[in-house]
Amino acid sequence: MSFYEQTRIINDNTDKSQEELQNAQSSAYTLNNFRPNNKMSSAIEFATSQPNVNFTGGHHTGFGGYNIDENTQLMHTPVLRPKCKVSLNHRIFSTVPYLGRGVHDSESETYLRNGDIANNKKSIYPSSEFSYAPYALTPQIQSIRNTITNPKNLIETSADKNWVRGGISTRI
Repeated sequence: MSFYEQTRIINDNTDKSQEELQNAQSSAYTLNNFRPNNKMSSAIEFATSQPNVNFTGGHHTGFGGYNIDENTQLMHTPVLRPKCKVSLNHRIFSTVPYLGRGVHDSESETYLRNGDIANNKKSIYPSSEFSYAPYALTPQIQSIRNTITNPKNLIETSADKNWVRGGISTRI
């Protein structure tokens, strides 16, 4: 059974010469997998025999843990080369001063970066639950109370009956 057969002329079996058949057999011989049979060998063989079907195994171990020894060997061997970038180059001009940051103070840098600690949070100190009614009616100074309650001090038409809204006309 085959899926997604290739239709190019190079894949036509009737067109293959004896030399091509021998080349294919020798490459298949050198690419043989000599591992012992396992549960997934037939499924992997079927999947990889199709030209346009890709096979992806598990992340670490195969189905049923058949390759647990290989996985353990790969996972627990020491890393030969670390991933960090190693730069051993000298400075190009050794007379140029170092323009880096220099000595640093981590406490003040953290304070500048994060800002003040705000302990007065609304969830801790709910200021909206306090009653501000006693502060609404504060006693007033007597002279200011008399000035505010007199409408002649606030409304122009009450102060002068001849007041013209917008001012007196300049045209005679």
